[in-house]
Amino acid sequence: MSQAKRLLEAQEAKQRAATGIAIAAGVIRRCEYHDDCLFMGQADKESAYKLGNYKFSKNELGHVFETRNEMNDAIKAAIEEIGLEECARCNKD
Repeated sequence: MSQAKRLLEAQEAKQRAATGIAIAAGVIRRCEYHDDCLFMGQADKESAYKLGNYKFSKNELGHVFETRNEMNDAIKAAIEEIGLEECARCNKD
């Protein structure tokens, strides 16, 4: 496997983990009808950072993130990527 492919896979794993943390914390929600649609939840984004730091301390994130700062930056990027307040596909229906 090429180094570029490994780097891309590592970046995707970080993005998935950060998005999962934000979903678990309630900052991002997944539409119950459209599994691929994400939108903002009701929780404050600080709850995602707290959950991420808890999981990092408990070694629950495997070797996805090397540092807490890297993890927090990924969580921030995942949250900022979501600009919708509700499911765009449900809103169309």
